[in-house]
Amino acid sequence: MKFPSFLLWANGLLFALFGAGFLILPAQMAMLVTESAPASPGGLTDMRATYGGLSLGIGLFLGHCARTGAFRSGLLASLLMLSSAALGRLLGIYLDGKPTWMIVLLLTAEIIFVGYPA
Repeated sequence: MKFPSFLLWANGLLFALFGAGFLILPAQMAMLVTESAPASPGGLTDMRATYGGLSLGIGLFLGHCARTGAFRSGLLASLLMLSSAALGRLLGIYLDGKPTWMIVLLLTAEIIFVGYPA
């Protein structure tokens, strides 16, 4: 398997699993990542949509790119999404203080899996 295909499948799987977790168990996933959870039904619904639905959609798109050979589009999407998420985490760590262990783990994964230029 070529590296671009592997990278897209790996990123797609990670995004899809992350999204499925937030769709099914938003409060538990929020506690795992941030050590807090939304206190209202609206907050949980938004978390399911934003963290769950969007992440699942991204994972499916990256898997589609790997399956159809649309490597440039998938790798560019991975580069933009993961580097933007990493930037947000770094900014949060700088402005908000001590991150949770899961924030550090996610930041590390974003840096590792960002890939290489499309």
